[in-house]
Amino acid sequence: MIKRKINGRGQRGQMLLTAALSMAVVLGFTAMAIDVGLVYHDRRDLQNDADAAALAGSQHLPLNPDLAKLKAREWLGKNNIQLAQITSITVESTFVANDTIRVEVDDDFGWIFARVLGLNKSNVDAHAKARVGSVEGNNEMMPWAVLQGDSACLDASGMAIWNADCVVKVGAGSALTGWFGALDYDGNGGGNNEYDANIVDGTTETIYCAEGSFVDPCPGNTTVGSLDGNKVAGTGSGIAERLATGPACDGNGNGTDDFEEVFQPDRTGVSDYIVVCPDSPRAIIIPIVAFDSVPVLEVRIIGWTLAYLKSYACVPNNGGPGGGGKQANCNTAQGHWEVTVQMVNASYSQVEGYLGAYNPFGITGRRLVE
Repeated sequence: MIKRKINGRGQRGQMLLTAALSMAVVLGFTAMAIDVGLVYHDRRDLQNDADAAALAGSQHLPLNPDLAKLKAREWLGKNNIQLAQITSITVESTFVANDTIRVEVDDDFGWIFARVLGLNKSNVDAHAKARVGSVEGNNEMMPWAVLQGDSACLDASGMAIWNADCVVKVGAGSALTGWFGALDYDGNGGGNNEYDANIVDGTTETIYCAEGSFVDPCPGNTTVGSLDGNKVAGTGSGIAERLATGPACDGNGNGTDDFEEVFQPDRTGVSDYIVVCPDSPRAIIIPIVAFDSVPVLEVRIIGWTLAYLKSYACVPNNGGPGGGGKQANCNTAQGHWEVTVQMVNASYSQVEGYLGAYNPFGITGRRLVE
């Protein structure tokens, strides 16, 4: 029998051809993946520029819309966005006049590998919208009131006196009402335990709105009940436990969040400061309130103020050094706590939580909304 020798060179040639074609396909997909990745990278950079410009412009809303647009344009220029790439910068009204700025930009992306398919350039665009508003209360909100007409914290018009040191939760009671300034958040009448807990975690179950700071309706309450008495035990233990959680931004290692570690100068000039450490236990929100009748059973929230929790001290009940010969003692009826805060004209950027409509009595917040 004659055996025929099988030649494998033909099969090897077919395999080489198949491998070459497969490699071409793989390289093609790889090239397209690189191009698409570059497109997304270009789009992300453009979006970041639009976001930053919108936030920069919002610093000047709602009071100066022309300056807001100018600052947004300047910010884009700092990020090498050319004039031809700016589609539009407009100021809009969402809740109140001129409270929102919208920035639109675009760019031509030059394809690299996709040119073999006839693609040379594609338009890439991005837009961002930022809104200014007032921070509403249900986070870091202390159960102490600043009363219009009877507080060294406020001027004659009821606005906070910035950088002033003043006492909240006045143990001697308001000169107008005899009320000591403690608040009953959530309306449960929980007494000392609930009051203590509100100081510790600064949160409430209810969202509180300042009057007029929301388009109807307010998603919570614009009024809050009062709590009788000095709440001596709750004030002392609540503050002590709040501060015992430890500092959130102690850069110099002294064991506390110093003022300049919580707030830093606002370089835009809109506010005195910006909040750089919102998680600090010393950064607090206090409602500015008014009342309609005496005895004070309920108060109306007019606005909010940011404050730095400076200190708290036990002082004699009878006033004056020694309290009429008695030593201040907050474990007995011979003393009460007075809480000293520094009023701070500061704003939040990208605030978490509820951002209501802009209110001149409120704490200013700015965030991207689109």
